[in-house]
Amino acid sequence: MAVLSISRQFGAGGKTLGEMVAKRLGYEFLHETMLDELAHKLDLGQEPTWQPDGSLLHILSSLGPANFIDRYVKDDNPDWDEKSHIEALTKVISGLAEMDNVVILGRGSQFILRDHPETVRVLLVARLEDRIEFMQKRYGFDRAQAEKMIKRADKRRAKFLRQFYPSEPNESTLYHMVVNTSLLPLKRAAGQIFALVAGTVERKARPIWD
Repeated sequence: MAVLSISRQFGAGGKTLGEMVAKRLGYEFLHETMLDELAHKLDLGQEPTWQPDGSLLHILSSLGPANFIDRYVKDDNPDWDEKSHIEALTKVISGLAEMDNVVILGRGSQFILRDHPETVRVLLVARLEDRIEFMQKRYGFDRAQAEKMIKRADKRRAKFLRQFYPSEPNESTLYHMVVNTSLLPLKRAAGQIFALVAGTVERKARPIWD
Protein backbone atom coordinates (compact mmCIF):
# COMPACT_ATOMS: atom_id res chain seq x y z
CA MET A 1 0.00 0.00 0.00
CA ALA A 2 1.61 3.24 -1.14
CA VAL A 3 1.10 6.55 -2.91
CA LEU A 4 3.33 7.70 -5.76
CA SER A 5 3.67 11.44 -6.35
CA ILE A 6 5.22 12.30 -9.72
CA SER A 7 6.47 15.82 -10.32
CA ARG A 8 8.01 16.74 -13.63
CA GLN A 9 9.18 19.33 -16.06
CA PHE A 10 6.55 19.53 -18.79
CA GLY A 11 7.53 17.32 -21.71
CA ALA A 12 9.67 15.00 -19.58
CA GLY A 13 7.05 12.25 -19.98
CA GLY A 14 5.23 12.46 -16.66
CA LYS A 15 1.76 11.44 -17.83
CA THR A 16 3.06 8.66 -20.06
CA LEU A 17 5.33 7.29 -17.35
CA GLY A 18 2.68 7.71 -14.64
CA GLU A 19 0.19 5.65 -16.63
CA MET A 20 2.83 2.95 -17.23
CA VAL A 21 3.78 2.68 -13.56
CA ALA A 22 0.15 2.80 -12.36
CA LYS A 23 -0.80 -0.02 -14.73
CA ARG A 24 2.12 -2.16 -13.57
CA LEU A 25 1.39 -1.52 -9.89
CA GLY A 26 -2.37 -1.95 -10.33
CA TYR A 27 -2.89 1.59 -8.98
CA GLU A 28 -5.29 4.33 -10.09
CA PHE A 29 -3.68 7.22 -11.99
CA LEU A 30 -4.82 10.81 -11.50
CA HIS A 31 -3.35 13.57 -13.65
CA GLU A 32 -3.60 17.30 -13.11
CA THR A 33 -6.83 17.88 -15.04
CA MET A 34 -8.59 15.26 -12.92
CA LEU A 35 -7.23 16.76 -9.70
CA ASP A 36 -8.34 20.24 -10.74
CA GLU A 37 -11.82 18.97 -11.56
CA LEU A 38 -12.13 17.21 -8.20
CA ALA A 39 -10.94 20.36 -6.43
CA HIS A 40 -13.43 22.45 -8.40
CA LYS A 41 -16.24 20.10 -7.36
CA LEU A 42 -15.12 20.57 -3.77
CA ASP A 43 -15.17 24.35 -4.25
CA LEU A 44 -18.77 24.01 -5.39
CA GLY A 45 -19.69 22.09 -2.24
CA GLN A 46 -19.71 18.64 -3.86
CA GLU A 47 -17.50 17.08 -1.22
CA PRO A 48 -16.54 13.43 -1.85
CA THR A 49 -16.43 10.86 0.93
CA TRP A 50 -12.86 9.62 1.28
CA GLN A 51 -13.21 5.98 2.26
CA PRO A 52 -10.86 3.09 1.30
CA ASP A 53 -13.77 0.90 0.18
CA GLY A 54 -13.62 1.17 -3.58
CA SER A 55 -15.24 4.60 -3.65
CA LEU A 56 -12.25 5.90 -5.59
CA LEU A 57 -13.75 4.25 -8.67
CA HIS A 58 -16.97 6.15 -8.00
CA ILE A 59 -15.02 9.39 -7.65
CA LEU A 60 -13.19 8.81 -10.94
CA SER A 61 -16.37 7.84 -12.75
CA SER A 62 -17.88 11.16 -11.72
CA LEU A 63 -15.27 13.05 -13.74
CA GLY A 64 -16.15 14.05 -17.26
CA PRO A 65 -13.80 13.29 -20.16
CA ALA A 66 -11.02 15.84 -20.33
CA ASN A 67 -8.12 16.45 -22.67
CA PHE A 68 -4.92 16.50 -20.60
CA ILE A 69 -3.37 19.02 -22.99
CA ASP A 70 -6.30 21.45 -22.72
CA ARG A 71 -5.00 22.99 -19.51
CA TYR A 72 -1.78 24.00 -21.28
CA VAL A 73 -3.52 25.43 -24.34
CA LYS A 74 -6.32 27.40 -22.69
CA ASP A 75 -5.92 30.47 -20.55
CA ASP A 76 -6.06 30.11 -16.78
CA ASN A 77 -9.62 29.51 -15.63
CA PRO A 78 -11.00 32.93 -14.59
CA ASP A 79 -13.75 31.32 -12.52
CA TRP A 80 -11.32 29.79 -10.01
CA ASP A 81 -10.06 31.69 -7.03
CA GLU A 82 -6.48 30.47 -6.75
CA LYS A 83 -6.26 30.54 -2.96
CA SER A 84 -9.55 28.70 -2.59
CA HIS A 85 -8.56 26.26 -5.32
CA ILE A 86 -5.21 25.41 -3.70
CA GLU A 87 -6.99 24.73 -0.42
CA ALA A 88 -9.39 22.41 -2.23
CA LEU A 89 -6.50 20.71 -4.05
CA THR A 90 -4.75 20.13 -0.74
CA LYS A 91 -7.85 18.48 0.68
CA VAL A 92 -8.42 16.38 -2.46
CA ILE A 93 -4.82 15.15 -2.70
CA SER A 94 -4.64 14.42 1.02
CA GLY A 95 -7.89 12.48 0.79
CA LEU A 96 -6.71 10.45 -2.19
CA ALA A 97 -3.46 9.64 -0.38
CA GLU A 98 -5.39 8.17 2.55
CA MET A 99 -6.98 5.69 0.14
CA ASP A 100 -3.55 4.37 -0.97
CA ASN A 101 -2.72 2.67 -4.27
CA VAL A 102 -2.78 5.86 -6.31
CA VAL A 103 -0.34 7.61 -8.64
CA ILE A 104 -0.74 11.39 -8.49
CA LEU A 105 0.76 13.63 -11.15
CA GLY A 106 1.66 17.18 -10.16
CA ARG A 107 -0.46 19.92 -8.56
CA GLY A 108 1.93 20.35 -5.66
CA SER A 109 1.50 16.80 -4.42
CA GLN A 110 5.22 16.63 -3.60
CA PHE A 111 4.63 19.38 -1.01
CA ILE A 112 1.16 18.40 0.15
CA LEU A 113 2.29 14.80 0.82
CA ARG A 114 5.80 15.60 2.02
CA ASP A 115 5.02 14.32 5.52
CA HIS A 116 2.71 11.51 4.43
CA PRO A 117 4.54 8.31 5.46
CA GLU A 118 3.21 6.15 2.61
CA THR A 119 4.18 8.53 -0.20
CA VAL A 120 7.08 7.99 -2.61
CA ARG A 121 8.02 11.25 -4.38
CA VAL A 122 9.68 11.23 -7.80
CA LEU A 123 10.86 14.09 -10.02
CA LEU A 124 11.31 13.79 -13.79
CA VAL A 125 13.61 16.19 -15.64
CA ALA A 126 14.91 16.34 -19.21
CA ARG A 127 16.80 18.62 -21.58
CA LEU A 128 14.65 21.24 -23.32
CA GLU A 129 15.41 19.81 -26.77
CA ASP A 130 14.30 16.35 -25.66
CA ARG A 131 11.13 17.75 -24.10
CA ILE A 132 10.28 19.52 -27.37
CA GLU A 133 10.91 16.32 -29.34
CA PHE A 134 8.76 14.29 -26.93
CA MET A 135 5.81 16.68 -27.34
CA GLN A 136 6.18 16.58 -31.11
CA LYS A 137 6.20 12.77 -31.23
CA ARG A 138 3.66 12.09 -28.48
CA TYR A 139 1.07 14.76 -29.27
CA GLY A 140 1.75 15.71 -32.88
CA PHE A 141 2.72 19.35 -32.35
CA ASP A 142 5.14 21.13 -34.62
CA ARG A 143 8.34 22.44 -33.06
CA ALA A 144 7.11 25.98 -32.54
CA GLN A 145 3.90 24.79 -30.85
CA ALA A 146 5.77 22.34 -28.62
CA GLU A 147 8.36 24.90 -27.52
CA LYS A 148 5.71 27.53 -26.83
CA MET A 149 3.64 25.09 -24.79
CA ILE A 150 6.63 23.91 -22.73
CA LYS A 151 7.75 27.44 -21.91
CA ARG A 152 4.20 28.40 -20.97
CA ALA A 153 3.80 25.30 -18.79
CA ASP A 154 7.14 25.91 -17.06
CA LYS A 155 6.13 29.47 -16.27
CA ARG A 156 2.74 28.37 -14.91
CA ARG A 157 4.30 25.63 -12.80
CA ALA A 158 6.87 27.99 -11.30
CA LYS A 159 4.24 30.61 -10.52
CA PHE A 160 1.86 28.08 -9.02
CA LEU A 161 4.42 26.49 -6.72
CA ARG A 162 6.19 29.72 -5.74
CA GLN A 163 2.93 31.33 -4.73
CA PHE A 164 1.64 28.53 -2.54
CA TYR A 165 4.64 26.43 -1.48
CA PRO A 166 7.85 27.57 0.18
CA SER A 167 10.46 25.37 -1.47
CA GLU A 168 12.08 25.18 -4.88
CA PRO A 169 10.09 22.45 -6.71
CA ASN A 170 13.16 20.95 -8.38
CA GLU A 171 15.17 20.73 -5.15
CA SER A 172 16.42 17.14 -5.19
CA THR A 173 16.13 16.64 -1.43
CA LEU A 174 12.33 16.75 -1.73
CA TYR A 175 12.32 13.47 -3.67
CA HIS A 176 13.10 9.81 -3.17
CA MET A 177 14.30 9.66 -6.78
CA VAL A 178 15.17 12.15 -9.53
CA VAL A 179 15.09 10.71 -13.05
CA ASN A 180 16.57 12.39 -16.13
CA THR A 181 14.47 11.04 -19.00
CA SER A 182 16.98 12.45 -21.48
CA LEU A 183 19.39 9.80 -20.20
CA LEU A 184 17.00 7.03 -19.19
CA PRO A 185 14.26 5.88 -21.61
CA LEU A 186 10.73 6.01 -20.24
CA LYS A 187 10.31 2.23 -20.09
CA ARG A 188 13.50 1.84 -18.05
CA ALA A 189 12.57 4.80 -15.88
CA ALA A 190 9.14 3.25 -15.25
CA GLY A 191 10.85 0.02 -14.24
CA GLN A 192 13.11 1.85 -11.79
CA ILE A 193 10.19 3.70 -10.22
CA PHE A 194 8.09 0.54 -10.04
CA ALA A 195 10.97 -1.17 -8.20
CA LEU A 196 11.28 1.78 -5.82
CA VAL A 197 7.56 1.76 -4.92
CA ALA A 198 7.33 -2.04 -4.72
CA GLY A 199 10.47 -2.16 -2.58
CA THR A 200 9.11 0.49 -0.24
CA VAL A 201 5.88 -1.46 0.24
CA GLU A 202 7.80 -4.69 0.82
CA ARG A 203 10.07 -3.11 3.43
CA LYS A 204 7.08 -1.72 5.32
CA ALA A 205 5.37 -5.11 5.31
CA ARG A 206 8.47 -7.00 6.49
CA PRO A 207 8.61 -8.03 10.18
CA ILE A 208 10.86 -5.75 12.17
CA TRP A 209 13.24 -8.61 13.05
CA ASP A 210 14.01 -9.45 9.39
